[in-house]
Amino acid sequence: MANALANDALIQQEIDQQVIQNPKLSFAQKKLLRKSILKASVANAPKNSSFQTILSVSNTMVGSSLLVIPVLFQQSGILSALIVALIFGLISCKTCSLLMVHNKLEELDLPQTIMRILGQKYNLIFNITNIIILYFAGVVYFILICNMLYSLLQLVCNQLEMNYASKTDIVLSQLSYQWCGIVYMFLLYLIMLQKNLSLIIKLVQYGVISVIALILYIITNGSINMQQILNANLFTLDVVTLCGVFSVAFMVHSCIVPIMKNNLEQQNNLRDIAISFGWTWIIYALVGIFGAIAIQGKIVNPSGDGSTVLDYLEQNLFSYGIQVLQLLQLTTVFPLLSFITRSQFFTLIYKLEQPPQKWFIIYTTGVALSTLLFQCFNISVSLILSLSGAVIGFFQIYLIPIQLHLTCLYAKQKINDNRAGLINDTIQYLENPDVSIFDEQDQKCIDHSNLKKRYNKQIRFTLYNLIMFFGAIMGFLNIVTPFLK
Repeated sequence: MANALANDALIQQEIDQQVIQNPKLSFAQKKLLRKSILKASVANAPKNSSFQTILSVSNTMVGSSLLVIPVLFQQSGILSALIVALIFGLISCKTCSLLMVHNKLEELDLPQTIMRILGQKYNLIFNITNIIILYFAGVVYFILICNMLYSLLQLVCNQLEMNYASKTDIVLSQLSYQWCGIVYMFLLYLIMLQKNLSLIIKLVQYGVISVIALILYIITNGSINMQQILNANLFTLDVVTLCGVFSVAFMVHSCIVPIMKNNLEQQNNLRDIAISFGWTWIIYALVGIFGAIAIQGKIVNPSGDGSTVLDYLEQNLFSYGIQVLQLLQLTTVFPLLSFITRSQFFTLIYKLEQPPQKWFIIYTTGVALSTLLFQCFNISVSLILSLSGAVIGFFQIYLIPIQLHLTCLYAKQKINDNRAGLINDTIQYLENPDVSIFDEQDQKCIDHSNLKKRYNKQIRFTLYNLIMFFGAIMGFLNIVTPFLK
């Protein structure tokens, strides 16, 4: 995710500097300039081989979930987790491919495709859900930052014989997990207020080092503890949280179009997406299996709360080194998440106009304080990931790609309000002949005649409605399950 965020931030910075902050331009001129910036970003970006593209897509998916996946594998059962990961990986791969099937060469990002086929209403849904999922990603990153930082602070306190509160306690009368978050958020807040994050963007590109180091560290510890494999939990039906986490772990839909635009062989896009998801599943499987074995039979360290795999592993030089790398990576990514969500939020309200400075500060302060509340009350990372993944994932993984696909293939006539409508009556579209929704040349999609012949309407509608129903059920279960425990 880090590299994709860095690219988005670079483009958004240029749009802010040349478009939003230039009051002399008319709205039409600003819109044209924004489009030219997007075109230039694609044209000037180096074209990647299929191998590089596959790694880029996979790297966008693999992130903070690596820290919690081993714990969930151990709790839910290794075989159960592998099956869940495979199911959600296949669904996400399929719906992600649907977005590329309908993306035209001149459309530089996903919102352009959504606007053309589904219209303003769905584009608004996409933008709002994207802001929400990135916000909660920032919350998760900040909680993980504080986890790593407080563990390192406890090491220092032990060496200096200083008192400190337990991580699971809510204490403000002495050095505590809460004070750790408050002080560090103040430092991050100063960075969040900056409108130019060029240095941070450069540092983010080295985050892959911490990811690789974490994967190798988990696999090594699992290999050392391999004798515990006979005692490992293999199968349970307690997989609701795991389903939500894997929803967000495979959610690359909002980033897929710009990544694939840089693929040297555009005809290989669908194949490369499939390989990317397969490779990512292998990474999650290795980390999950070896991580579950690594923590099997071990109790939570005094410095942790059991939410991540590092809370169970032996505290030594290697462990602290991994925590330092993770801390540095997450610290650089968090301001980028804040910057992008803020830019997208104000774009919804002010379009291409400059927002008032006071609202810029108010929004940034609100994000900082609300994020801090999650950390101070020590809300579970797994809970945040599962809820955001299952609920927001329903829109980004299921609803938007499937409605985009069915609308393009089977809607009979142009939908009013800039094609902003649902396929509300499935039977109506099944009974009508295959007539394209688009009349104007610039609204026509790619020729899908061969695709439409592959399955008949009934089979396609039934299949995708079942997938969408499955996504809705997963979202519902993730909402109600925490209240049942």
